[in-house]
Amino acid sequence: MFKLHLVFAILFILGFLEFLLFGAVMHDFVSLIKMGDIISYDKTCILISGIPTIFYLLFFLLFALFQKDAFHRGHKFMSNSYILLFILIPIPFGFIANIIVPFVLMSNSYTNCPQENLSSYYVKDVVLCEKIKPRTIF
Repeated sequence: MFKLHLVFAILFILGFLEFLLFGAVMHDFVSLIKMGDIISYDKTCILISGIPTIFYLLFFLLFALFQKDAFHRGHKFMSNSYILLFILIPIPFGFIANIIVPFVLMSNSYTNCPQENLSSYYVKDVVLCEKIKPRTIF
């Protein structure tokens, strides 16, 4: 039963990772990097900063799935300080970037769309807000 729970957890993590890497979050991040006329930004940096943590969790679950008594033997898999630094350092940077990015966009003459359903879009000219079709997650 424990292995079945691990398989479902791995499938859930893989689905969430696919959403982050190939879904709306990455589309927003690429839009932010390109700095075109229309930028879609909705707390993207904090979600992107969690990707190393999700990969670490995925590897840990795979390790537990294929290893006998993975939790009982006390492996050094969790206590490697370099790996923990690699997965924990991006999270504070993501929080800080989430605070700074709207100010950077405003300083580069981007304005937030005034419509309620387009509040996550930044544009160079407010007229461009009329051309935007709001994206749904699914």
